[in-house]
Amino acid sequence: MNANIVPTPVKRVSSPSNAIWMQYLKRVGFDLVKGVVAALASTVGLVAGGIITAMLGLPTPGMPPQMDVNTIMPLLFLTQIVITIVLGECFQRLYRRYWQRMLSIWLCTYLLYYLLNTLDGLLFSPLPHLSTSIASNIFPALFAAVAIALLWRPGTVDSPSIGKVHAHFTTRQPADLTWRLALAWLAYPPIYYLMGRVVAPFVQHYYEDPSLNLGLTLPPSVGILLAMQVLRGALFLLAVLPIVVAWRGSRRSLWLWTGFVIFIQIAGAVIFQAYWLPAGLRIPHALELLADSFLQAGVYVLLLFFPSKPMKESVTHQETVAIH
Repeated sequence: MNANIVPTPVKRVSSPSNAIWMQYLKRVGFDLVKGVVAALASTVGLVAGGIITAMLGLPTPGMPPQMDVNTIMPLLFLTQIVITIVLGECFQRLYRRYWQRMLSIWLCTYLLYYLLNTLDGLLFSPLPHLSTSIASNIFPALFAAVAIALLWRPGTVDSPSIGKVHAHFTTRQPADLTWRLALAWLAYPPIYYLMGRVVAPFVQHYYEDPSLNLGLTLPPSVGILLAMQVLRGALFLLAVLPIVVAWRGSRRSLWLWTGFVIFIQIAGAVIFQAYWLPAGLRIPHALELLADSFLQAGVYVLLLFFPSKPMKESVTHQETVAIH
């Protein structure tokens, strides 16, 4: 017998779980790169918006005295990366054509991240000329939407959606659809008011004590506050309605994605950017906005999502590890 037997090498086979993790990490890496590119596009739009409004003779919006431009710009960029990744992943699941997704993304991010935060600033900040942002912010939202829709493409594209949108609304009687839309719109003010009352004991003194020099104030009356929330409720509904109408997944996935899309845009400034505000103000408001966002999303899904047969997803490296 030959004593010099060479052992046969054993092939190491990676487990399916390791392969899934590798796919997941690869997707996260791609998303980060795409998020940086889309955030750069948004930054170009921000500069363009500032130039255009200056050429039109509109005054420059005031800034809080504690805010340093060299500090806030990296925070703005970080916020934009996070927002673009969330929007890209969500709107990729709508299986719509490029221009349809681009317009829907622009509407969503302009209304939620830019316009609603500006309206909030008009209520709770004495800073001058904030209304200029209503015009200038059209451009960073548009530039970001163009990039997001281009970088996050669905594996397949659904059939022409104009008829599907019409069918979505015609599945209900006009009276039934009317009260659903009205309730989805008017549900926001009481949600906002109740959540605000919960956090008021923790944050109210920051608005009422001028010696803190935070650049914050309170609205003249509760009536003005609630009237603004009626307008904001309509804008919230308009921003997320394209997601609800085009969604082909489950109710739970729609609720999670809609809530996350709302939260990351209305809370991004509080969480990532307002570094000069004390944690005792930022943390309660972040929790308040988290509750607001997912309560709103629940109302929209409950009232306006009429499930159809889920669309079979294409088997690509992106969709394999998608969250549904």
